[in-house]
Amino acid sequence: MPLIDASTSERSDSWSFLDTLDEARSGKSEALDLLIERFYRRVEADVHQRLSRDVRVGRPWLAARFSTGDIVQEVFRSVIRDLEGFGGRTEDAFCGYLAIVIRNRVVDSIRFHEADCRDGRLGRPMPDDPESLGGGQAFDPEAIAARLDEVRRVERAMAELSPRVRLLVRARIEGQATFEQLAEQLGYGSESSARRAFFDAQARLALRLGAGSKGEES
Repeated sequence: MPLIDASTSERSDSWSFLDTLDEARSGKSEALDLLIERFYRRVEADVHQRLSRDVRVGRPWLAARFSTGDIVQEVFRSVIRDLEGFGGRTEDAFCGYLAIVIRNRVVDSIRFHEADCRDGRLGRPMPDDPESLGGGQAFDPEAIAARLDEVRRVERAMAELSPRVRLLVRARIEGQATFEQLAEQLGYGSESSARRAFFDAQARLALRLGAGSKGEES
């Protein structure tokens, strides 16, 4: 069966979409296959657009590390089977949600791979471009280790948030979507509700990171 172009969402039956979504959440393979067939091309194009923007704004190492097409397809299939975080009711919200989650997982998988290479655990040489390590400075193992420690500290604090709030915070910090879009995708009642949830999470993260920093100094 050929993939269906979901850009014609106006012609689709929204209730049919919601019914299919409910069936997919219950584990029905036919519904999962239908969602993949209907939305993969649209989401893949969105993810590649987001990754291209990441390359332009400071992540050039994304361009050549992996075949992102293969990764997007693999991650798409895994995400489509775990839709707990999606709280929207429209096809546009669904595609936006999938694109954000898949883009995050692709970036994370490549970033963790790069971290392993830098730590020497994979026995591979360091990148040829020192600027990719930050600041345009010469390679400094201690500086890189400190940056990795800070990233891991933030990740531990983020892990204490619920999946929905975690996605909200990251999407806003990285400029992936507006509050209005995220409210629709994540099931917040309104744009202002999503905004309040974001600032509340920011405050909790600041307290958590501040407490962690004091604990390390004591």
